[in-house]
Amino acid sequence: MNETVYQPYLETSVYTYPGAYREYLVSLPDDIPALGKLICDQLTHPTLLYTPPSPYLEDTYFGKFSSYPKERFKDEDELFVTTAAMVAEIFRLDERGFATGKDVTKRITVSCRHASVLFSAILKAKGIPCRSRAGFIDFGNDGDCYIEHWVNEYWSFAKNRWILVDVDGYYEYERRFGYSQFDLPRRKFLTASDAWLGLRDNTLDKKIKLFSQEPDISEGVCGYLFMDFHSLMNNEIFYSHQPKYLRRRFHQLSLEELAELDQLALLILESPDMVIHKKQELMERHEKFFILTNSNMDELESALSQS
Repeated sequence: MNETVYQPYLETSVYTYPGAYREYLVSLPDDIPALGKLICDQLTHPTLLYTPPSPYLEDTYFGKFSSYPKERFKDEDELFVTTAAMVAEIFRLDERGFATGKDVTKRITVSCRHASVLFSAILKAKGIPCRSRAGFIDFGNDGDCYIEHWVNEYWSFAKNRWILVDVDGYYEYERRFGYSQFDLPRRKFLTASDAWLGLRDNTLDKKIKLFSQEPDISEGVCGYLFMDFHSLMNNEIFYSHQPKYLRRRFHQLSLEELAELDQLALLILESPDMVIHKKQELMERHEKFFILTNSNMDELESALSQS
């Protein structure tokens, strides 16, 4: 494999830049399963605070969820969007830093996107090419749906290939799914491109489940298409960051605009390694794919235009 394929994924973004924590991240375990388990020990997924967890989860991994401070947000995603912010809070909650055996009160409460960003940042600091991927996963071998999820791909110099990993959750250690989360079978992860084209062609074999309440599943999948697209360009955008031209007009897209999205999905599906190398070309042809906004920016722009 030509090193130009993986070389760009040694670079960091505003999200994966470790700042003053770089040397500390380098000191973390080199063994991927050990590192993945350690990252799991620093995080609690927000859904666990809204859905009563099993006593088994409490006793085995998290401690009593009832001990989680009531004044803390149950979802801290917006507080800790970047690696530097996450690591700083991990140290603030526990001066040992990345330690094992933490209970829920000493963990940051963030979702899979943040786990993926953190893993990418650590591997990049260690000189291992890594990128985040946004899509959908079937956790069970005979699951009836794909659930929105972020994972990672890191370049294995020993195996000369990208390896798919998931560092959000403990299912590696449950031995009930029949596969390793640190070398995920490709069949378990549905890329956002696969999902988009499957919806367009009505060829998906399972339902897609989103945590957000989008009026149309296609709109949510389109959001994931752009999250994956930007992640492949080392720009792991937050859930609410989307192209401005799509905001509040998804259902008014023309046939030509939908065809543009189909072509983007095909590019990502067929040549994910080439996306970052085509950035300039794509910007010249589809500038609107790169001009991002979120709801707060929309409200500010609307207020200023009326003043």
